[in-house]
Amino acid sequence: MEFPAELVRGEIVKCYKNLILDVQIGDEVVPVFCPELDARQKIYVPGAEVWLLPTGNPRRRLKYETQMINRDGSLIMINPTYAEVLLEEAFSAGLLTDFSAYNRLRRVDESDDVSYAQLEFSNEREEKCYVYAVSIYNKQGACVVFPSFINFFEMEMFSEFAKLREMGHETRVVLIVPREDCADIKFVWNIAPMAAAKIFDEAKNGLKFCGYACTISDKSIKITRKMKILY
Repeated sequence: MEFPAELVRGEIVKCYKNLILDVQIGDEVVPVFCPELDARQKIYVPGAEVWLLPTGNPRRRLKYETQMINRDGSLIMINPTYAEVLLEEAFSAGLLTDFSAYNRLRRVDESDDVSYAQLEFSNEREEKCYVYAVSIYNKQGACVVFPSFINFFEMEMFSEFAKLREMGHETRVVLIVPREDCADIKFVWNIAPMAAAKIFDEAKNGLKFCGYACTISDKSIKITRKMKILY
């Protein structure tokens, strides 16, 4: 996936708690939007190089959105809104090996009786797999780890996916790793034990997890390979 416009390089000056960074662009310091992340305090640090996308909207107070950050020489894509596009492109390229049983992919829309899945994989036998995709960032050692938390949306997703499995459908959570400095994905209990217990129970009841790594540049990002999940 190529970025919709040329990115602007900057450097973080100050981090706030309300999704805003002060960034030095040339001789000017400007406020920019930054997404909430599961590893915010480790990633958004003063002095870090960031890559910004101009919003192109003169009415917006914040003229830039943070897309990527350079941490220790490795790019991290911090805009999580591209998950569906990344999976669609990877599926077309034959890179989603966990979905080899399916030959069709579409986005779930408002006409579907499904609220928390983003994508539906299917085949000519009418077999279906519903997918919730999420980007994960929190790094421990050489691995990117999960879970860091579970929000209300994800709790509702677990409930809905359990009903979909009762109807005979497959359900998966796809973990997208938009950073290039992690060898594997690791399930851990030490960050959010209650979240880990919930995920453990859902996995025992049939919810499947898989993960994919990305290659990132200042021009584009794409899924390139499957990642092993360590338990």
